Amino acid sequence: MTDGPTASPTAQRNWTALVLGLALASFLSAAITAGTQHDNSPVIGATALGFGFAALAVVSRTAVPGLFDALSAAWDEHRRATWAATGLFAFGVLLGVGLLLAGVNLLDLLAELLQEGLAPESGPGNGQGQLELDLTASFFIQNNSVPFLLAIGGALSLGLLTAFIMVVNGIIVGNVGAAVGELVGIEFIVAGLVPHGIFELPALFIAAGVGFRLVTRFGERVLGSREAFLTRPYLARTAALVGFAWLLLVLAAVVEAYVTPALLEMLFAEQVQQPGPVPTTP
Repeated sequence: MTDGPTASPTAQRNWTALVLGLALASFLSAAITAGTQHDNSPVIGATALGFGFAALAVVSRTAVPGLFDALSAAWDEHRRATWAATGLFAFGVLLGVGLLLAGVNLLDLLAELLQEGLAPESGPGNGQGQLELDLTASFFIQNNSVPFLLAIGGALSLGLLTAFIMVVNGIIVGNVGAAVGELVGIEFIVAGLVPHGIFELPALFIAAGVGFRLVTRFGERVLGSREAFLTRPYLARTAALVGFAWLLLVLAAVVEAYVTPALLEMLFAEQVQQPGPVPTTP
């Protein structure tokens, strides 16, 4: 058995188009952030991310011409495992919706856990606790990097932890999304999840795909159909794919922190500004 697949004939063209599209999304996020935030730091960060993607496209054709070929080969090798992870997440979404229909509302549970687990600050004069979260891009990067890394490291549990992460995340998204949808409508959910979800979910699925593929490579080595469990070419192309997926996670964090709130404010001003508990996206 060979160490892995080779790059597709259209690897350079396809990956260049993808990376430039991500650069454009980063610059657009920076422009939206500049119009909604007083702090220049997130604008600078989003702009730097855009230049980073653009530089990646240039470097792949000059200094590191084999980079996109490595990414293409890595995707080809991890594609089936990534789709398997996607299927587990979709199964979790269905379970989450089913739980809501059965009367289990995780939105209430999550709100209760947040109120009890995080130290609230007392509002002046009213004696009531008010929960304040600094929902910056850094917050979402740190928050989302945990399941991202655990999905890869789940290979140490023979993929059980990776599968658990996929299903549980699906349950939360399905249950909380459906609960919020009942309160404010499906349009709110679409606007609140899709802009950053198109970057965040593929990143998480790729990470899980890497975790699952490590398990299958180990199985192939045990069964004797593979000469080596890990090789330098495999580690190099997989590291490139993981790095690319993490950059997707960073872009998702920027969108979730600054673009999604602006979009919700523009389309659903009444729901966002209404007093009392405001429905939020999972």
